[in-house]
Amino acid sequence: MNQCHLVVYSLHKLKKQNGSTIVEAIVAMFVLSFGVLALMLAQITAVHTSINAANQGEVTRAVQNYIELMNSEARISLKEKLDENKNKILYIAKDYSNFDDANCNNRLNIHLTNAQITSCTIRNGKIDVSWSGQALDKNDKNNNVNNNSFSYTLTAGQ
Repeated sequence: MNQCHLVVYSLHKLKKQNGSTIVEAIVAMFVLSFGVLALMLAQITAVHTSINAANQGEVTRAVQNYIELMNSEARISLKEKLDENKNKILYIAKDYSNFDDANCNNRLNIHLTNAQITSCTIRNGKIDVSWSGQALDKNDKNNNVNNNSFSYTLTAGQ
């Protein structure tokens, strides 16, 4: 008896793959790099927000401390006025004019992080402080609106 052996050759012989291909590795690195960039952006935004909040707290503290000084050292005078029935009414008036200052940076002793005070005035017992905050993108075109400007105002005697 004659035996015939059938030999089959496949053009696409299956090979067991070990590891990943270079294309898969490049795609994985690309996806990973976008994830890292997104995380970095979130961290930068969080730092930006916390620095601006710390600056706002510093300005608030300095202004409130100086208002306390103004309230304790204000000039006090006794004034009178007439009501609609011509009754004389006596009242105490506080005068804060001795504290007036067009540039009160040194008086308030404000120390900001990555920001500059743009104006600081004291007039008639009212303190106005404006400062520019930390910008994420200084070349940002935002229709002439400065989203990095902050201000705080407090009036003595309130």
